[in-house]
Order: sequence, then C-alpha cells, then structure tokens
Amino acid sequence: MRSRRHTAPLRSLALRVHNMDAMVAFYSEAFGARFQIVEIGGLTSRFGRIGRLTVKFVPIREAADFQGYPVHQPGFEVSDIRAAIASAHRHGGSAHDPPVRRDGRLQAAIRDPDGNTIELYGAARTPGRRQSTPRRRR
Repeated sequence: MRSRRHTAPLRSLALRVHNMDAMVAFYSEAFGARFQIVEIGGLTSRFGRIGRLTVKFVPIREAADFQGYPVHQPGFEVSDIRAAIASAHRHGGSAHDPPVRRDGRLQAAIRDPDGNTIELYGAARTPGRRQSTPRRRR
C-alpha cells in the first residue's frame, strides 16, 4: 500500500495577550497584519491576517491567566529582519541576539510586547545567485 503524504497548513494561531494595543501595533508594523475587532464569549478580541494565516489575539482575563506565561513561539518569514527587530523594540519587545546566517538565510529571535518568542527568517538566497548591491552613478 502506498502511503499518502498529508499536509496540514497552519491557518490560524490564537494567542492569549496581556498588552493588546502594543501587540496589535507590533504585529501590524512588523508583519503587515490587518486587525479587526471580534467579540467572542464576552471578550473583545482582535483577529488579523498575515498572508493566509489568521492571528487571533484573545485578552487575558485576570492575573491568574498570566501565570506561567508566555508559551507561544511562532516563526515568520520577513523581508527585513532588522526592521522587525526595531519594531519589537518600539512596541515594548526585545531581541535575543543579533541576527545570524543559517542555512542560506538570515535568522533571529525576538520577544513580542507580551514576551512571546518569535523566530524571524529572512528570504532564502537562490544558490549561485549573487546578492546585488546598488551601483553609484558618477
């Protein structure tokens, strides 16, 4: 019997958040998410789109919800890792270490405004293709 390859693309990611405004601002700026207000179970949440992924920010109801937090670690491909790191700093997040090159792409880890670790991946270089640098006109 031939085995079929099953795929399960990630389509939504729900995060419990403490700093809603900072989280919406950061994910909008760093990843181009566009959020709208959604009322669910008496909670005013924010749902946003990043490409085909729906990101759902659900508020933490009380201090007890915050214990043992954060536990999420999404990874995003971004066009400019340094700009995403700067955005994290502007909105109360932080960077772990400077970006490093691994497997042909720039990578970094940051913390968003609620302290979740986020892995950042730059676009992979095409093998055999040189990175071009703009030429100065004389």
